[in-house]
Amino acid sequence: MHTRIFIIAFSYNQPMGCICIAHKKDLDGLGSHAIMRRFAREIGEEVTHYFADYDDLTEIIVKLSEETEGEKVIIADLGYNSRVLSAKDALAKLCEANEVIWIDHHDWQGGEEILKLKLRFIHSSKLCAAELVQQEFMPSDEVSKEIARLAHAHDFREESELAWKLYDVISSGYDKLRFVEALSRGEFWNEEFEEAYQRYQRAKEKGYAYLDEHLEVFNIYGYTCAMALSKKYLSSTLASLYLQEKGTDFVVVVYPDGKLSFRRNNPKVNLRKLAQLFGGGGREVAAGAKIEKEVTEDNYRELFREIVERMKKHGKDAFR
Repeated sequence: MHTRIFIIAFSYNQPMGCICIAHKKDLDGLGSHAIMRRFAREIGEEVTHYFADYDDLTEIIVKLSEETEGEKVIIADLGYNSRVLSAKDALAKLCEANEVIWIDHHDWQGGEEILKLKLRFIHSSKLCAAELVQQEFMPSDEVSKEIARLAHAHDFREESELAWKLYDVISSGYDKLRFVEALSRGEFWNEEFEEAYQRYQRAKEKGYAYLDEHLEVFNIYGYTCAMALSKKYLSSTLASLYLQEKGTDFVVVVYPDGKLSFRRNNPKVNLRKLAQLFGGGGREVAAGAKIEKEVTEDNYRELFREIVERMKKHGKDAFR
């Protein structure tokens, strides 16, 4: 009997052969998927991809805990947050019935209860998840090394024209499985990528203009915060980088579905602690969360103030 590998990513496909659960929004997560797809092809297995985000990770864990046994489950580029803890029982069941390997580079402070479960944890704050996946599963493969290199360049904000162009392709809404398949075969650019990239350049300019029109600056414990409502098609990384250029101590991007993205210019602001105020998590330098409200042009100013008031009331420890 062949061993299956599960990779958690975020989107739903019927489990067959290998399953990969990894982040769906950036080159690190999709790069992890591509490397695992390449690995599965090498050993003659199929791979099912779950393209995931923090909102649906727990749902995926519950689903797999009820359906899988005797499998290898890989979770990549998804860090600890309070939602994961809420699915602890399902995760424990998944770990008891399967071999679970969690590969990540985010801050896991507070996740000690999860790490006590019967899972293998591979972690580094100096390498991105795709690099860790590559080292674990495809240590000598040159294509996998290049995928990991590009993922690292983007995740650590390094100079790499190709890495940032690929990120724009992902952000454009290009089909994730098609993107992963191309990378897994060593195809790092093609005509479809170029078309998606060019379309997204025009969309980005409109998205930046919308941010400027829906931007407010607040003072919280003496630190300045630029907060803006974003169009859903503008990625959190691009929106945050644009706002960071305003020069405030930190920024918060708010999306219509209530998602929040935190980035900072000032290292004295702990964004992980701020995100935890809204049930999220991440790293000190970059974090995410979600408020359970729809954000519209009619109510965004009111919701901005609610977010700020919560940070003022409960977030003092986040400011050094």
